[in-house]
Amino acid sequence: MGGWRAGSVRITARLLTAMGLALLLVGAAIGWILPRVPDSVPIARQAYILVARAGIDTSGYLGADITALAVIIAVVIGFNATTLQIAGQTHSLALVRVILLSLTPFLLCWSVTTGVALIYFLLPPIYVAQLWQMLLWFAAVVTLMVAYLWDLPWRISGQYVGLWAIRKLRGKPIAQWESLDSYSALQSAVSLAAARGDLGTVRAITLVLGHFLAGVLDPRAESRPEYDRDRYRALKNLLSGCAQNAGQAPNAVAYNLGYVQAGVLLQAIAVGHTLDDPHHDLFSGMFRAVKGTPERLNPLWTGTRHALCRASHSSKSYLLQYWLEHKRWPGDDPRRVVAVAEGLAWIHAGCWRELRAALPLEDANAEAAQMLLDLYRYLVIHLGRQGISERAGAGPVRLADLPLSMLDTVHAAVLRVWPNGDADQVRVTVVNAYESYRKQLTQAIGSRR
Repeated sequence: MGGWRAGSVRITARLLTAMGLALLLVGAAIGWILPRVPDSVPIARQAYILVARAGIDTSGYLGADITALAVIIAVVIGFNATTLQIAGQTHSLALVRVILLSLTPFLLCWSVTTGVALIYFLLPPIYVAQLWQMLLWFAAVVTLMVAYLWDLPWRISGQYVGLWAIRKLRGKPIAQWESLDSYSALQSAVSLAAARGDLGTVRAITLVLGHFLAGVLDPRAESRPEYDRDRYRALKNLLSGCAQNAGQAPNAVAYNLGYVQAGVLLQAIAVGHTLDDPHHDLFSGMFRAVKGTPERLNPLWTGTRHALCRASHSSKSYLLQYWLEHKRWPGDDPRRVVAVAEGLAWIHAGCWRELRAALPLEDANAEAAQMLLDLYRYLVIHLGRQGISERAGAGPVRLADLPLSMLDTVHAAVLRVWPNGDADQVRVTVVNAYESYRKQLTQAIGSRR
């Protein structure tokens, strides 16, 4: 519903803008072109009526017009000043330029209308058609003002900020992102919204950003996957910057940041970054932001799990999108499954480490085990169902087999980083759950063949 409302607002604003420009052109044709048409043309006869013969007081007419135009520009400037201040404080100063640019049609129309009205005030018009011109141009100014004010809430919304920033990032190498205004706008918009508890803005931006990060963004880097410091810093700082106030914000903020974390995970793997390198940890900034608040870890993990495995908001899950958009990779490319599984195991190990630092050992182990069980369940129930029902293949690998491969590889990676000695009981629980879910997914795949 939110997307439909945003779309209807944008369409209405564009229609009003088109109507205002059309009124401007029609007024110019009536006032300047029609009087030049020979009076033998029936439609042009009315244009030749003289103002003096009609007995119209042009000074009063034009004076009222100019006064109304002055009131309109004063209202727009006063309203706009407050709006720009809010946009600069809550999102980014870079967004202020975009809002000012959207004022261009209105300002041009107002300037032309006011200028011609002042000229007519000094040099009174000859024909009544020129007075009709001023009336139509006044209507054009009002229409463009309404179009701008109608579109303004959309332009300061979180969804617009996200889409605008992503449009600036798209097509640019990841290594160059940090130098762009849109990059810092994303960080400040999310972190400031989290600080003031604006869940709607956080949700709108993180959903757009996470979906963007799960796609193909830097084909040249993907063709030569390797560690690159600039790419690493761009992805790490994007996540860390968005998470600055996550520890003091509601749990819903941590959940929505999980979507960004999932997107950063997939994008880092696509360009060749090794996730289990403790010296180049992408997620240390996120864990630092939620340090000492163990209640944020489960929502963060839940958001990551939902983004990767569950289809929502009329879009595919991130893992399914990731596989479909990287069909050209070889079947044995570790970025397809192995690296993603190791990344998930690394994130889970980080969550477990933070849980152990903040909770009693038994509670931390139980919480960490439950997080793994939830991941296995989503890999089977949600991702497995999507892989089986999706008709398109994923290059040299059957799409239906990828969720099963992901489940096996995640489980193996988790066991490799499992703490030694003090978590054997929950280890048995996790292994039993894995075997049960694997059997369930294998049967589902076999029944569809």
